[in-house]
Amino acid sequence: MDEVVRGATVTERSRPDYDPVGVRLGGFFLLPALSVQESYNSNIFATESNEESDFITSIEPKLDLRSNWNNHALNLHADARVVRFADFDSEDFEDYTLAADGRVDVQRDLRLFGGVAHMLRHEQRSSPNDQGGREPTEYEVSTINLGVEKQFNRLSTRLDAKRDFISYDDVRTGAGGTIDQGDRDREQTEIGLRAGYEIAPLREIYVLGLYNFREYDRTTDRNGFRRDSDGYTLAVGAEYDLSGVTFLDAYVGYTQQEYDDARLGDLSGWTAGAKLTWNVTQLTTVTGTLSREVEETILSNASGYFATRAEIRADHELLRNLLLNASIGYENDEFEGISRDDDYYLFGIGAKYLMNRYLSVSGGYGYRTRSSNQPNADFDENVVFLRLTGQM
Repeated sequence: MDEVVRGATVTERSRPDYDPVGVRLGGFFLLPALSVQESYNSNIFATESNEESDFITSIEPKLDLRSNWNNHALNLHADARVVRFADFDSEDFEDYTLAADGRVDVQRDLRLFGGVAHMLRHEQRSSPNDQGGREPTEYEVSTINLGVEKQFNRLSTRLDAKRDFISYDDVRTGAGGTIDQGDRDREQTEIGLRAGYEIAPLREIYVLGLYNFREYDRTTDRNGFRRDSDGYTLAVGAEYDLSGVTFLDAYVGYTQQEYDDARLGDLSGWTAGAKLTWNVTQLTTVTGTLSREVEETILSNASGYFATRAEIRADHELLRNLLLNASIGYENDEFEGISRDDDYYLFGIGAKYLMNRYLSVSGGYGYRTRSSNQPNADFDENVVFLRLTGQM
């Protein structure tokens, strides 16, 4: 068995016989990869009745260029996802990501961070914001972020700023008309300050403060609401390494989002983020995650909604080159201003076989269901997939 590094999970640990080696380009490593996936989805439109199924082919190239320097860092990333449906070609889409990030080590205890990214995405049919157009809604996200981190003995501080530019494409209706989505275009800015104190090696407590403001390109949306808002989050948290076997990074606090339009109720309540990793043995890892945050919506009379998500996942190394996994998940979307409340339940199992350092094959099954208090909003979905990945 390969040596297990402290803190490494079953999926993260090094496997020298199977890990990609990349291509050395001076002070960089180039890591290309290509995946082809075939899947079957029992309910591609996420409907309660008249379900439609289809076979789906996905081609996913990926390219990473990572620096290998003693100081500073620079990383470039590009990926794409070209998806084709066998019968319902109206659902075809292409997503991609272009990104760069870096770090400047000014001093041993002072570091600067930065990054930019541009992404093309599509909205899932199961989203409460889906417009019901002839094709899935496409949208673009451009992001820029800057940060600085400073260490003062046991005290650490980090200041981050991030700005997102989000733009939605119009979509056609089944009758041949157009759904104007310009009222969803917006810019979002978030500024965060984190201060932590190391109470013991690998054990830290911290306080976190975030401020955000969201500005829509149009003064009002299609229903006449002004959706500009600003909000804040105050939280306390801890990072704990418990004997090198269990690791916790969690925070809990209070968040509030206030909207310019008095008819849109403010969103306020508890917020949290947590990740608990338990290396049960050297062959098994159990991971639990929890988050609760405010999400935007275009639904009339609703200001937004709290999305609470939780998941438990187990990964097991049956053989050095055969990894098994299973997961269960839950999400609750609680809308402010309307009575809608959605519950999602998720379950999945899968396996990954590492043929050699260049090829791997994986497959699995996933089930997802939504239970809503709104009429005709429930759905069930079964997905089976097989995936082949090549890498260097």
